[in-house]
Amino acid sequence: MATILIVDDRPSNRVFLNALLGYTGHRLLEAEDGAQALALVRSERPELVITDILMPVMDGYELVQQIRSDPALRATRIIFFSAVYAERETQAMAARCGVATVLPKPADAQQILEAVNAELGGGEAAPPPAPEITERERALPFDLCARLGELERMCLALIGERRVETLAASFLDAARRVLHADYAALCLIDRNERHVRHLDSWSLDTSLFECHARDEMRLPGVLMRARAPLRLSEGDTLLSSLPAGHPGIGSFLGLQVHDLQHPLGWLYCARHPGAPAFTEEEERWATALAAQLAVAYENLNLYDVVQRHASQLQLEALARADADAALRESEHRLELARQVFDSTQEGIMMTDAEAKIVAVNPAFEQITGYREAEVMGLTPRILRSGRHDATFYRDMWNCLEKDWQWRGEIWNRRKNGEVYPERTSISAVHDDAGKLTAYVSVSTDLSALKAAHHQLDFLSNHDALTLLPNRSLFNDRLQQAIAAARQGDGELALLLFNVDRLSRINDSLGHAAGDAVLREVARRVSEIAGPTDTLARLSGDEFVLLLTSCHDNEDIILAARRLIDAIAQPHTVGGHDVVVTGSVGISIFPRDGAAPGDLLKAADAALGDMKKSGRNGFRFFKGEMNAQALRWLALETRLRRAIERGELALHYQPQISRIEGSVVGMEALLRWRSEEIGVVSPGDFIPLAEDTGLIHPIGEWVIRQACFQNKAWQNAGLPPVKVAVNVSANQFKAGSVSAMVHKALADSGLAPRYLEVELTESVMLGDSAVAEAQMAELRAMGVSLSLDDFGTGYSSLGYLSRFPLDKLKIDQAFVRNITTEQRSAAIAQATIALAQGLSLSVVAEGVETIGQRDFLGLIGCDVMQGFLYSRPVPAHEMAQLLAKGRVAV
Repeated sequence: MATILIVDDRPSNRVFLNALLGYTGHRLLEAEDGAQALALVRSERPELVITDILMPVMDGYELVQQIRSDPALRATRIIFFSAVYAERETQAMAARCGVATVLPKPADAQQILEAVNAELGGGEAAPPPAPEITERERALPFDLCARLGELERMCLALIGERRVETLAASFLDAARRVLHADYAALCLIDRNERHVRHLDSWSLDTSLFECHARDEMRLPGVLMRARAPLRLSEGDTLLSSLPAGHPGIGSFLGLQVHDLQHPLGWLYCARHPGAPAFTEEEERWATALAAQLAVAYENLNLYDVVQRHASQLQLEALARADADAALRESEHRLELARQVFDSTQEGIMMTDAEAKIVAVNPAFEQITGYREAEVMGLTPRILRSGRHDATFYRDMWNCLEKDWQWRGEIWNRRKNGEVYPERTSISAVHDDAGKLTAYVSVSTDLSALKAAHHQLDFLSNHDALTLLPNRSLFNDRLQQAIAAARQGDGELALLLFNVDRLSRINDSLGHAAGDAVLREVARRVSEIAGPTDTLARLSGDEFVLLLTSCHDNEDIILAARRLIDAIAQPHTVGGHDVVVTGSVGISIFPRDGAAPGDLLKAADAALGDMKKSGRNGFRFFKGEMNAQALRWLALETRLRRAIERGELALHYQPQISRIEGSVVGMEALLRWRSEEIGVVSPGDFIPLAEDTGLIHPIGEWVIRQACFQNKAWQNAGLPPVKVAVNVSANQFKAGSVSAMVHKALADSGLAPRYLEVELTESVMLGDSAVAEAQMAELRAMGVSLSLDDFGTGYSSLGYLSRFPLDKLKIDQAFVRNITTEQRSAAIAQATIALAQGLSLSVVAEGVETIGQRDFLGLIGCDVMQGFLYSRPVPAHEMAQLLAKGRVAV
């Protein structure tokens, strides 16, 4: 038997899994968060971990990363069991951290047992591929604020509602809005669970359901025994059991309405054929709506009981001496009323005909702070807040006298002096003769609901992590500041700043540590900001500080330096001292723009320039920055169309044997001639391709083109030589180079020994394990590997011995000065000696003079590449060089 660890912050979920797996004989452990689970994994070494994803302290995703990073725990099998994310998002998250099995909540028992048996009994399963997420799926599936607003309005409408017809109509209207339904139907049963009390629908004929509302063998009556929401799609056989005459349905969502112990009815919503299907998120919304309805319906039933018995209780209290039988009946009814009275969550107050309080329930005591003994014999005036005038109360009493009932929202005062809002329903109680005998009020405290509404308003305008204004609120304040500055002929400054390399903290210490740094940065900069300034968090690690009281550039520079110094002070995170820096871009109103968008764009351009210059400093915006940004944007647009337009081409530069003058190899070099702007330098478009991610499709095109061209030359009878292709560090990080090369060789028919992959030192400075694995795959294919521009980056003898290289290329920066500068000559000579010691071949780039050629020959370099022999030439000219076989100098 195996040891299984169950990780979930909800006790009910842990109890369910314990009960299900308890019959399997496995040893079961429990943890309520990721941190507790990690400690148990290290101490108990379970064979299988079943974990939720979203949890406090440490979430499931971070728990898996911690386990995978420990060699002793890496083989532990893990199942994700979560309902927080959409299925595709959960699958993608699982794939990224090596989790093979994902179970959605809720999952049936058999599905869970099969997954556990598969993990414990089978071999290591390959993680599922990350699903491709479309643009539509990344968009929010609903307007959260609109649905929350609808839910709030429904709650207010249902609170204190005493007519089942109005309650059902209000609920259906809200449900079909929140769930975007074309049809909706609702059934409520009586307290005895025997008869249908009320049927209502939206866009449907209610008579359709009269015969089938309680038929548990067909829809919709089957919902009365459904333990979980039921989602059906067009074509599902169960939909055919709907009553005859029901309109066509494309998507169906139904569930039971119930309290903790009893079913109260059913609800379903439907959409036209062809409409989007209901989602898991909408299923949760439907469950929340049904829960609110259950509470309101129970309160309505309780209120009916109070109303039904209140008058009788008054009469029986006056006539309790008439007979023992009447007394016993009265006591029974009083006990029933007391139970209802005590159990409801709404405050109930009863008065006599003179409006003097005769009874209050525990909920009233809890809401107001008054004990029953303190208010007996007093009038409800003790609760007056002073916020309503005499007209308000006069209208209330007029309504009670006329209609025997009043409903509305009222501000009252608790015993401790706190003023709070209530939703109140007051009814006048009359005897059979029509004489007024009592008043009964039922009130709901709205303070928590109001507070939640205010909190929602706050979060819609503030960043949840730092509590700073968000982009929306900042734009409003910036517009107000600009308007004020225009009236006073003043000047404003925008300081847009980033926390440099925050990702290193996230990767090493976790995102919780990164969030702690962001909060501390927000606190420190807030202390620097003046009383009229505004600090906001725009996104991620990007903040902006609006200075409204700057008189000249000296004030702005001083503020920028204070900001940078504040960020650079050490941060203590989880027992670690962490140091980060800040980069600042500055724009000034009105010099750099007259609108908020223009000022932010200018500050962003300045920030980008600062990052390119090395970070940890500030830059003022200059006009040429925007021009450069526009130029790069236009260049990016053209580069995206370059492949499909056929504007890219490969030129080839031969590599020559110094002794024989023969062509022993060549390097493929990418060239771009745009239809609109002509020839574009590789120094301009290669970095742009790296930044935008276009390097991946362009890099694949280069490898395929070089392989097909070299094979074409061989088929034409030309001497076979290697072609070298440059591959960027970004391509290696993506992990796709070996597969890309394998496909290009297979499709072209080129033998692997005639292809050479050139890489730079930056490839080995990233995720070296990923790079090493891909290089090993390339070597296994028979492809050669060369290190380009050796000596210009972060050269390390460690990776020369570790990685499977075949060749070193001496950078032209050293070759250029090899005959005139002792340092360049020494570096070149040391590189050649090092390569020979490691059994690597050497190629010198950028050979332009005979003196350079001869010096390189003296120090042992026999293969050269440069203008002395040939410039990079198109394919047809390279074919001529191959046909000659030699290059004379």
